[in-house]
Amino acid sequence: MKPDGAPEMSNGWSDLVDLHSHVLPSVDDGAHDDETALQMLRVAQEDGVVAIAATPHAHRIAPERVEVGVARLNGLAREAGLAIRVMPGTEVRIAADLLERHRTGKLITLNGTRYLLLEAPLSGPWPRYLPQVVDQLHAEGVLPILAHAERYDDIQRHPELLLELIAAGVPIQVNADSLSRRAERGARPAAETLLRHHMVHIIASDAHHPQWRPPRLSEALAVAAEVAGRDYADWVAANSGKVIRGEALTLPAPRLPIVNGVGAIESV
Repeated sequence: MKPDGAPEMSNGWSDLVDLHSHVLPSVDDGAHDDETALQMLRVAQEDGVVAIAATPHAHRIAPERVEVGVARLNGLAREAGLAIRVMPGTEVRIAADLLERHRTGKLITLNGTRYLLLEAPLSGPWPRYLPQVVDQLHAEGVLPILAHAERYDDIQRHPELLLELIAAGVPIQVNADSLSRRAERGARPAAETLLRHHMVHIIASDAHHPQWRPPRLSEALAVAAEVAGRDYADWVAANSGKVIRGEALTLPAPRLPIVNGVGAIESV
């Protein structure tokens, strides 16, 4: 149900959920103060977003500060007359101690569900041990989501590297900004390639600022509808709500063969 104050969107996408943002103020490279955070929430609400996960980089903030920070930001949002709801989470970098951190309660999942936003290193080779990490997390009941897949250099060149993860049930997230005119080098063709082959399951903002990588989703969903069809874009849009409710996602089989949007390399 649409909260009071949330706009009706002419494109049909309302009640949107953003699963990846750096809106929590003064903790990482995202919002640097309360006013910036509130501006980001305002931008998101105007775009039809009713709930947004604050997912600061886990190595930048103690886990106990996340819940406190989210509660504080929700209070500030209410005082500012905003209806959008902020939910807790973190963006966790792949590391050898992930299981230990999970077992000791140091990993903050998305809205208290079993879903964990997981990122690979943005520089260096693709971590070939990632499927093993996924298996270990799954054995512990944790459901990883791979963050901003289109930004990794190796995925831009070889999107087929994601097939094993998708087969294991790992949802693939791409950034909304990667489907816009502001996309980083190589990100838009990679994101479109993944969409075209039904290898995108979540679109989130990864917002850091009201203007630079803003918390908007509707423009990206419109591009997704052009690239992969409106039904698929609607399915992607609905998945974020399922995640914050802790519901299971059933991932479609990717369309093969894959044609790399950057290097035009066919692979099966």
